[in-house]
Amino acid sequence: MNLLKTIKNPCSLQIDKHQFLARVTSVFARKPVLRVDVLLVGDFRFPGGTSTSIVSDVKALHGAGYRVGLLAYASNLFDGRRSFHPEIRALVEDGLACLVPPGQPVEAELCCLHHPAVFEHLPALPLEISCPRFVMIVHHPPIDAYGNEQYNLLRTMRITEAQFGHVVWAPVGPKVREAFKNVTLAPALTQSDWVNTIDAEEFRKNRPRLKGQLPVLGRHSRPSIEKWPDSETEFKNAYPQADKLRVRLMGWDHQLDEIVEERPQNWDVLPFGAIPVEDFLAGLDYFSYFHSEVWVEAFGRSILEAMAAGLVCFLPEHFKPLFEDAAVYCEPIEVLDKVLGFENDPKAYTKQSERAVEFVKSHFGPDKSVARVAAMIGPPNRLPPATACKAGVLYLTSNGIGMGHITRCLATARRLSDQCDPVIVTMSKAFGVAETQGFKVEYLPYFRSIGIEYSDWNQKLAAELDMVLRFHRPNVLVLDGNVPYDPVLQVLPNFPQMWSVWQRRPLWPPDVGEEFLQHTSRFDTVLEPGELAAPVDRGPTVGRRVEARQVPSIRYLDQSEMLDRKAARALIGLDPDRLAFVLQLGSGNNFDMQGVLKKICSIGDPALQARPVQLVFARWRIAQKAPELPAFVKTLDAFPISKLLNAFDGAVALAGYNTFHENIAAALPTLFTANQHPEQDEQWLRADYAAQCGLALSARSYDTVQFERALRRLLDPKTRETLRLNCKSTNLENGAQQAADLISTLAMTRKPSGVAFHAV
Repeated sequence: MNLLKTIKNPCSLQIDKHQFLARVTSVFARKPVLRVDVLLVGDFRFPGGTSTSIVSDVKALHGAGYRVGLLAYASNLFDGRRSFHPEIRALVEDGLACLVPPGQPVEAELCCLHHPAVFEHLPALPLEISCPRFVMIVHHPPIDAYGNEQYNLLRTMRITEAQFGHVVWAPVGPKVREAFKNVTLAPALTQSDWVNTIDAEEFRKNRPRLKGQLPVLGRHSRPSIEKWPDSETEFKNAYPQADKLRVRLMGWDHQLDEIVEERPQNWDVLPFGAIPVEDFLAGLDYFSYFHSEVWVEAFGRSILEAMAAGLVCFLPEHFKPLFEDAAVYCEPIEVLDKVLGFENDPKAYTKQSERAVEFVKSHFGPDKSVARVAAMIGPPNRLPPATACKAGVLYLTSNGIGMGHITRCLATARRLSDQCDPVIVTMSKAFGVAETQGFKVEYLPYFRSIGIEYSDWNQKLAAELDMVLRFHRPNVLVLDGNVPYDPVLQVLPNFPQMWSVWQRRPLWPPDVGEEFLQHTSRFDTVLEPGELAAPVDRGPTVGRRVEARQVPSIRYLDQSEMLDRKAARALIGLDPDRLAFVLQLGSGNNFDMQGVLKKICSIGDPALQARPVQLVFARWRIAQKAPELPAFVKTLDAFPISKLLNAFDGAVALAGYNTFHENIAAALPTLFTANQHPEQDEQWLRADYAAQCGLALSARSYDTVQFERALRRLLDPKTRETLRLNCKSTNLENGAQQAADLISTLAMTRKPSGVAFHAV
């Protein structure tokens, strides 16, 4: 810990070589093997049926006593902005399966490789799987209905053979099996299909319909245009425009609006995943599923879910070999007549609904998952408790005048998966904050801190950073800063197995930083914390939003973690009955706060006020010198300060990213001013935007008249109450967990190799 904290020469960073070698020896020690019964390998970021079918299998196998492992393998189908499917993440959190981190050797009796398109490329590092049986679960055919290649079958076969040896391919349904008939070099197929399974009880909900209430027909699906009808006519036939029927569709986006130019008035549309599938289906009576002619539906997971929910399903004829009499087969133009026929014959509806549920239970129940695994490997083994190694996440933060960079990193680091092991490598003198929060910390001084030339520092930093990364061997590097330093870009190619994330906040000054944004493609992922003042952002990142994974504003604490007013005041030592303001004016390293303090302190001076305001100055750990404060001003040295915000009635603060979002989220009435140093973001825009929206007051620190007027307004109870209510109405979401989930996903996922594999 603190390996790099000691600087023995102002022109060089030195590491204790004996300590370094001792720790390197531990890094290269052989890791214990993780043993499971069944190992599922795939890209667990799929949004639809591939992921939900994996979830169903895991639940069934776990319930039968099998130990299941999940090994995440990144495909090129998704970029680095996508997190694990939430249901797969829940499996791990609930202990139904163990997620195998990169670099962890694993043994299994059966290994199921999910979706051939995932395995078109070699991983950056070997997967280290020892297993006698490998099955490729074919969730998608190699060619579509028009003969277009969906993935390179030959290359996938060669790659899987090179990694695993003999692999048997298992189609998920008859349409996929049929697609292999015309393939010249087809793989060995299983005798029976590896069909999706489902627990019908999870989807059975009572749907009483009031007398006179219209029937509801609908469907849910991903918004890919191939999953929906080709033309507006077919769309409105499959999902009829009729006064006697309501239509609900989940999975809608702008692509579909280009097909259906004008939506019928009886339609309600929702985006993909807007509500849980089982809740959506509970609001339907009928399910209509028709898709593009070019699409080959491998199985139809959404249909299976609708049948499990007891809906009467209308499908094209080609589904009949799979679902038999559990559905009604027709053309899109016949759907409305079919609905009206069932509406006039409630007994027929009930019979068809019950037939669908029973068919699902008998043909696709959880016991099918267990039976096919048991047939291959027998009953579960009695395995000892499993202990997997952890995935490394290394945060690299820039120097910073404030503490925003390191605080944002700590906000996500504390929320990472339990299987992640974070370390903070920072150029900030506030590294002690990370230590007090229980994190491993390394300090790499900024060139100004040690008085060397920037060019010399660059050269030294590249060497030191390379050594740090070789020592820690992280699975993910997260750079928080607006400048991707040359040394960082220089060492990234040395670690092709490591994911790289550039975390950059918005609200840059205009025409500043364009040269930095040219390096975006050097990173696997750009992560952008949300900005409440985004509508007035005029910086260069605005035009680059499409390339970033955006999350809500990142804050260290959630509201539930803050102390209540009584406890916070007691901890600070405040009079419980008097007005109290907190002063959050930053480090003062590039902002002269003395003039602002003089104006503010007048309201707390007992010599000037009969009932003075209690003033508390929040001291920044990285402040180069302490400001001159009157004796009646308390000094608060605490991290995180947001834990104590409920103690105060108001605040005077610089509109830095963290303070701005924390105060508004806490509904703390605040007078924001700005540090307008050229190296800062556009804090004045943040402050003015909040004032325009009625969320805060704003004043320039150099405008004495404006500032004093705003300060008097902050003293007014009605003004503070209005600000407090307006802030509460924003319901400002904390994006720290979303960011942490993305980083955790990358940390636990094998990165694909950048080297092409040519099948010969």
